[in-house]
Amino acid sequence: MKFDIISNIPYIEEKIKDLEKFTEKSRPFTRLVFSQEFYDARAWLTDQFKILGLLVSTDDAGNLIGTLNSKKHTDKIVMIGSHIDTVPSGGRYDGIAGVVASLCVIKHIKDNNINLPFNLAVYDYLGEELNDWGISCIGTRGMIGALSDEILSRSNSSGNILKDEINKIGGNTKSLSKPLPMIQNILACLELHIEQGKILEQKNIEIGIVRSIPSISRFNVEVNGQAGHSGTILMHQRADALVVSSEIITYVNKLALKLSKESNQHFVSTIGKINVYPNSAAIIPGLVEMTIDLRASSQNARQEFIDSLKDKIASINNSSPCEIVLKDIAFAPYVEMDNDLSKAFKETSQDIGLSTIMMDSGAGHDTAHLSRIAPAAMIFIPCKDGLSHCPEEHAEYLDVSKGSAVLTEMLIKLADKKIAS
Repeated sequence: MKFDIISNIPYIEEKIKDLEKFTEKSRPFTRLVFSQEFYDARAWLTDQFKILGLLVSTDDAGNLIGTLNSKKHTDKIVMIGSHIDTVPSGGRYDGIAGVVASLCVIKHIKDNNINLPFNLAVYDYLGEELNDWGISCIGTRGMIGALSDEILSRSNSSGNILKDEINKIGGNTKSLSKPLPMIQNILACLELHIEQGKILEQKNIEIGIVRSIPSISRFNVEVNGQAGHSGTILMHQRADALVVSSEIITYVNKLALKLSKESNQHFVSTIGKINVYPNSAAIIPGLVEMTIDLRASSQNARQEFIDSLKDKIASINNSSPCEIVLKDIAFAPYVEMDNDLSKAFKETSQDIGLSTIMMDSGAGHDTAHLSRIAPAAMIFIPCKDGLSHCPEEHAEYLDVSKGSAVLTEMLIKLADKKIAS
């Protein structure tokens, strides 16, 4: 039986509304990785897996998994799912839509006694969002052996060590020095996600087929000046860290605008986190810490940005009473999605009668990391006004159901082609 888009909407609405309850009450929708809200949401998801008759497990990287085992007793696996953690004051659909869609897919397969020649696993990938440890996609980085000792040993602002948190949630960080053994059995990694942009909505397109995911680079910038009395230190005598920081902020924005135009590819940079010390109206800022987020499809443009930024910092250090230190804290490479799977997603969508467009992602995703070790592909559904990472984030339940239909029929198409043989 074909996936019925309309009849599945109530199920999708119910599950999304269930998950939105797991939030910090003072700032919806906030469900930070390793928080009590996150643990509560994972307990809910575990119950949903059990209701659907899935085998529940947590892998060494801390990913929560619900597996529908094939009756053919195979080790081969197709992965679906997304993530349920959020950014501070985030939305109700980023990651969540992909997890709920996956539950809907499993329900349809179970209700219709569809036998797949591969094991089908729904993943809640651990810590996809950038967090207090300065790293995103914890679970998928762990799966592919990309969590270094330095990253695992990082402490957050409360002094909690990342590896301790992963182990507490059920992982085993001693096994993460290399890729998890199960990756050799992966046939495909498929993910549904909201677009987090305006293209689908503006073009009135129902399904976006993702071609690529940009590289993501993050840098910490530390500007060391000298704190002092705001009333007694004369202007020409100051080493004001915030004033010097403003020069960096302006430069980063102008440089990103320039390279975005010149490369004619996806290129954005943001300084969205700044800490000022001592942070008092009566004290000259003595220290500023900020984070630069850089996303680029053009690797030449990315390198030009980094080189130009380093030159600018060196110039300021030579002429300013402040000292600027630049530190590389995270990197994920540019990746392209599997061509065959992407074509299959497009064909499947069109077979259902849904409009499609090939597009590049501006955001990072767990699928980017998985694509480095297995065939991987993504689809996007529209979100209102392109808003994401904010409480106003919204996607229509109908669009989530349409994406669920594509995901379901895609799995059946993979099964019919006997990819698991």
